[in-house]
Amino acid sequence: MNSTDRFALLCATVTVHSLEVEAAAHPGDRLRERTYLVHRAALADRSVPALAELEHPKISVQDTEDTARRLLEHDRAHATGRGPVPPTDARWDTDPRGYTRQEHAAVVLDDHNQQFAREATLLATESS
Repeated sequence: MNSTDRFALLCATVTVHSLEVEAAAHPGDRLRERTYLVHRAALADRSVPALAELEHPKISVQDTEDTARRLLEHDRAHATGRGPVPPTDARWDTDPRGYTRQEHAAVVLDDHNQQFAREATLLATESS
């Protein structure tokens, strides 16, 4: 794993910690909880190779599976999935990490589109 990947994991870890603090400060806020779960599950999934150097792979893989299942259960309970395949689809019963990847990709795409829209609005305002 190169230093760029490690830096990206470090940045993601800081983000997840901040999201966890926010969710804890607002108990019952489903949106904050889901945002935390999506990012936490994605971080766990991405961290497996790096953690293999520090701990037995079964530990990080189990954490990844558990976290992915928490996200899947949350989305099933609250109908909050955003990806193309709904959380109720039976395929996720055996592939919760795949569900995590789908949902994280949807969040990243949404964030990118929102940023693009803000920049376009800013450019339109400046050229007026």
